[in-house]
Amino acid sequence: MTALTSTQAATPRPKTRRSRPATPWFFLAPFLIAFIAFFIAPVCYAVYLSLFIKKRGGFGPARDVFGGLANYVRAFQDSDFLQSLLHILVFGVVQIPLMLILATALALVLDAVKGSASRFFRTAFYLPYTVPSVIAGLLWGYLYSKNLSPLNQITGAQTDFLSSQIVLFSIGNIVTWTWTGYNMITLYAALQNVPTDIYEAARIDGASNGQLTRYVKLPLLRPTLTLTSIFSIIGTMQIFSEPFVLRPLGYVPDNITPNTYLYLTVARDGNFGYGAAMAVLLALFTLALSGFFLRYATQGDE
Repeated sequence: MTALTSTQAATPRPKTRRSRPATPWFFLAPFLIAFIAFFIAPVCYAVYLSLFIKKRGGFGPARDVFGGLANYVRAFQDSDFLQSLLHILVFGVVQIPLMLILATALALVLDAVKGSASRFFRTAFYLPYTVPSVIAGLLWGYLYSKNLSPLNQITGAQTDFLSSQIVLFSIGNIVTWTWTGYNMITLYAALQNVPTDIYEAARIDGASNGQLTRYVKLPLLRPTLTLTSIFSIIGTMQIFSEPFVLRPLGYVPDNITPNTYLYLTVARDGNFGYGAAMAVLLALFTLALSGFFLRYATQGDE
């Protein structure tokens, strides 16, 4: 009996496979369904749609036929589309650094100001972001109007802010006015999360306010500045509302931005396949540009 018990005790019990709980998938299901329905599915459909071209047969209406990569080849040969990419690239090179420098300066000033003044200026600087882009375009369109602009009436000049030479800078002013406060709040929140012990140690070492800003605050803002820069690059590539609202008020070229040219290609010309191909190329260009900047901004951290 004892030997049998020892044998039974020495015999290993078969392992039972534990079933994986479905609880995590239950909580992830709403996000996954929305992500697939509103992101993955539209992207796949855009890629599918980009493979079809418009073809006319006789006197009948044009019909969509499979064209492979013909739309992509056409996009690389389309001077208007390439010019729109150049416009937005020049726009971003000038506007994004100016906006982030201004947002950083305002965040540093607000970090130094205490009390009710800080709350007032935070709200005042953030308010332009709460104005919808279409409304902002209409407001600035009135200010830009050659005949109605109060700026021209005050100065006595007849500057056409919507002329082909400076319309891109006028759009940049609207974007800067709208998004500077948003980026300032993000940078200000990052400054508020810095432990006060770091500031106290720097002051004990004899650091002045200028040195504290240059050698402590700005380096600690680097990750947040990288994040806001990535978001700004993505947002710049998607600019549409401002130039579209300004089109009836002045001379705004069809290819002022890629999204404007893409929209007109689809809505006015009805060429959905070519519009989808340009959208795919624009997404890839934005991804490559953001990845290149992220690689460059973080290469010193490796």
